[in-house]
Amino acid sequence: MNKQKDLKACISLLERLQARGGVDPEKKQAVEYAVDVLKQIRRKPNLKRHELCESIRNIVEALVRAFSKQD
Repeated sequence: MNKQKDLKACISLLERLQARGGVDPEKKQAVEYAVDVLKQIRRKPNLKRHELCESIRNIVEALVRAFSKQD
């Protein structure tokens, strides 16, 4: 139950970030990717620990890459 609430909260925060104006396309795409992966995690209740860690690492890498680029 807690996993579901935490994932829903993360998805909600990312969707609000995406809905804000002034987010460039690359950042918006990274946020969309993160939301999609989190939704996949939510639908798979019995992920193995290494699968979960790999998914989270991919999300973080995509977001860091998009948000750390100098404009």
